[in-house]
Amino acid sequence: MLHQLTVTLQPRRGPLHGHTVTARGLHGMLFKAISEADPRETNWLHEHPAPKPFSLSPLYSAGGLLLGIRLGVVAEWAAELFVRAWNWHREQGGSLQLGPNVCVVTDVQCDPGPRWLDLAQCPPEPRVGLRFLSPTAFRQGPGHSPLPVPYNVFHWPWRVWQAFAPDFGLPDDWLDWCAQEVFVVQHQIETVTVPISKDKSFTGFVGEVVFEALDGGAGQMGLLQALARLAAYSGVGHKTTMGMGAVERFPTNS
Repeated sequence: MLHQLTVTLQPRRGPLHGHTVTARGLHGMLFKAISEADPRETNWLHEHPAPKPFSLSPLYSAGGLLLGIRLGVVAEWAAELFVRAWNWHREQGGSLQLGPNVCVVTDVQCDPGPRWLDLAQCPPEPRVGLRFLSPTAFRQGPGHSPLPVPYNVFHWPWRVWQAFAPDFGLPDDWLDWCAQEVFVVQHQIETVTVPISKDKSFTGFVGEVVFEALDGGAGQMGLLQALARLAAYSGVGHKTTMGMGAVERFPTNS
């Protein structure tokens, strides 16, 4: 079963503005929280090969203040670890460093998502809409491509599925079909640059994109819907464990 974990944070030194938060800072805070609560598990999770069993995205207010983080988790053991660790911090009331501020955990909510079987049984539809909530880009040689090419968008959830749902393995040629038959038919996107660390940045696109399969069978289109649902938990593209590539589905007019 997939899970979505929401952790509410309260800064101790006044409001925490988003421009002072880096992706590496969020990533570091996550592993610091786990290492303090459950040190035996930290190295194992940190050294887990890609794809890792989670994605991370920051949660901001309309005014750009950090409210907390959201974790999409695709493995049961990882969900149990995160819930245990964050609840430990909530109960202890200890502080976690994040940029120029320190935060305490005030609430932890874990919402169950679909099972892998549910995803495998998604009804086939040719269209799917994805809203890209944080900068999304894909590795391309020494750099990144900030464009919603269908093959790139669905490649990462496809890898996550293959790694964590072995009982429901995907056809080897699905990505080839995606590259040939799935197209962007509507979009409203813009590029955004955010800090990864004090001296590095990351540029990606945000906004809404509608994908459509122009040809294909029910199995292929069902998997298109399934991978779109999975993307909300796995993230899309590069640096999903640092807050990049966070997505959600939105309804389209088929």
